[in-house]
Amino acid sequence: MAADNRQSNGNHQFEYPSVRRALDHTLLSSKEYHVVIVGASYAGLSAALTLMTLKDGQPLPLRDYGDYSHLHGTTQVKNLRITIIDERDGCFHTVGTPLAHISPAHTQRMWRQYKRFPKLRRPDVKVKHGTVTTIDPNNRILTYIDKCNNLESQKPYDYLLVSTGIRRKWPVALRAQSLIPHPRDASSHVDDMAAVEKLGIVVIGDGPVGIEFAGSLKAYHSSMRVTLVHSWDRLLSSEPLPDKFKTLSYELLQGEGVRVILNEHPSVEALPDGTYYVKSKNGDHIHAGLVIIATSQSKPSTSFLPKSYISGNGFIMVDSKQMALTLLEQTKDYRRIFAAGDIVEWPEIKLGCSAMIMGSVAAANIYALLLTEEDPSQPLVMERCPQHQPKIALSIGTNVVIYDGSGIGIQHGKDLAELSFGSDLSYSRVLSALGLEEYDE
Repeated sequence: MAADNRQSNGNHQFEYPSVRRALDHTLLSSKEYHVVIVGASYAGLSAALTLMTLKDGQPLPLRDYGDYSHLHGTTQVKNLRITIIDERDGCFHTVGTPLAHISPAHTQRMWRQYKRFPKLRRPDVKVKHGTVTTIDPNNRILTYIDKCNNLESQKPYDYLLVSTGIRRKWPVALRAQSLIPHPRDASSHVDDMAAVEKLGIVVIGDGPVGIEFAGSLKAYHSSMRVTLVHSWDRLLSSEPLPDKFKTLSYELLQGEGVRVILNEHPSVEALPDGTYYVKSKNGDHIHAGLVIIATSQSKPSTSFLPKSYISGNGFIMVDSKQMALTLLEQTKDYRRIFAAGDIVEWPEIKLGCSAMIMGSVAAANIYALLLTEEDPSQPLVMERCPQHQPKIALSIGTNVVIYDGSGIGIQHGKDLAELSFGSDLSYSRVLSALGLEEYDE
């Protein structure tokens, strides 16, 4: 249908007019539809579970964050098949990386293997442990390396969702790609920190990751000297947050016992004994046992995509007018390929909750397109992805600071830590929101 026929339907949807006819609640087409999801963290899992619940005629997991009224009581596409391809064999709570790499008690709790979620064990859902290398949009086929046998395989798709996220360096992100080596990998980092307690640790980078890492280090190793070094004159300098929030984060981090050095562009020299000199331009230096690079430099995981899909920063460009999370309207694969999560060129702080909402919206729009494929007389209604005001809950050691973007103000305090994050930096809440509470230990 021509794009200029769309009609605005409130703030959440675009409708493409057509003539509706009565349908049974189950579509009986013999054609199988294959939706492939590449990357299964917050956005990818959210998308998969949204498609599953729509197919089953059940309430959407994240229905409170959108309209979705056009999908209430809709017909069910029974021949829908879902394939998830992920470089890891499970979902790792990346928000919990500082805890996983600092506290042995949390190392394994942050990783949940896909095969142990009963909800994902069903005939119409396949989870592949592999790395996508190329896609052929003309023939709608992607190629991936199956990590189970290290062989190249191909997978056809009708619709593709890319939610591969961004890559960061160890130890602020994972190295392991399966559960078995992960505890050993994380434990080696815990052992390294114990070995350097006398000299201390320097964290370079002022973003949420760097602040949370420095705060967690001091909380779990109270006698260790922890220093955070940043090149600008205030913390969180690149984040669209109020100055008061940034100042308070600085004060709370210092209150936890972390030394904060601003306006420094340090160089790091590795010494023969395995320790480091962190040098400033004025000649001062810190002798540290370990240096953690937590700068905001991260690399989007888009190397397998055509360059026409990708912005100069390496992120996937999506339609900004309809906000349906499909590729740009002038792109050949408009409405065949969608993107969600951190991989998207999107004007928001990159958060797990935002990625989950994006995954749900993208999946709902894929399902809407499937309905029109089954019955072209059905009107196509596309859900908009909401754009939220900047908001964040930042864990700073034993403290927390919260800005919800609503104008209520900024809250902070140690009593808010349990309320905001629980004992696992909100992982249990994430899984509950997705309907993945059941897990076979």
